[in-house]
Amino acid sequence: MTGLVRNIGAHRIGFLAVLFFSVASLKADPIVIGEGPPRFEAVIPIVLAVLLEAVCIRWLLRRWRRPALLILWLVGMHLLTFPLFLFVLWLSWGLDPAFGVTIGEGVIVLVEGGLIYVICRFLSSAKSVLPAPSISKSLFASFIGNICSAASFPLLIRLCQFAAGAIGVSILD
Repeated sequence: MTGLVRNIGAHRIGFLAVLFFSVASLKADPIVIGEGPPRFEAVIPIVLAVLLEAVCIRWLLRRWRRPALLILWLVGMHLLTFPLFLFVLWLSWGLDPAFGVTIGEGVIVLVEGGLIYVICRFLSSAKSVLPAPSISKSLFASFIGNICSAASFPLLIRLCQFAAGAIGVSILD
């Protein structure tokens, strides 16, 4: 029975990897390479995607020790990691955009996973009876959070366009 459980776990990880490295990650890029700086209207979907990622990570780490305001720590972490993502995109100038975004997302998963580990290990209460998450659990939470963020970004763009169209404003054409 344990072999069956291990195989199901491997299939889930493979399925998540396919989702992460698919075209959906390209649509998560708020910057169209070669067309100048991001438009201001992309800020609302970016913020909503970051909040969704933070909630997903918080939910995944519900059984481990973490700081009381983990969601705020995760949102603040993006003040470092989002410029890093844009820098990796800038470094990948001239490559296939899907490849550059995939490299950027991979770097961000590693950096965010490490930061989540540090936040949960050193900034949470030592009096908690819950164990601190391991680095692998932190990386997994970062991976799943980034998948949720990347998959929701195109939907959030459409939702913002729909909301703006309902009030008569044209954004993100």
